[in-house]
Amino acid sequence: MRISLHLSGGLRAVLAHLPETMTLHVDGPASLRDILVRAGINPLLVMVVIVDGERVDKDVVVDQDAEIVLVGPMAGG
Repeated sequence: MRISLHLSGGLRAVLAHLPETMTLHVDGPASLRDILVRAGINPLLVMVVIVDGERVDKDVVVDQDAEIVLVGPMAGG
């Protein structure tokens, strides 16, 4: 599978060592958590995951090519 990951918002600053957009090639189905780990991203840093335009949980299994947007923690209080 071809997975496109896009870092947005504050996640770009936290993961400045990674490119804003990256492509991974994953064999077979994989959970979003596994995909994040393979990309070098701690799943705890990701607050929102959007797969092909739909907000999903990090335990969702991806089984086909996908565009994934990752959003980190937001400021506030």
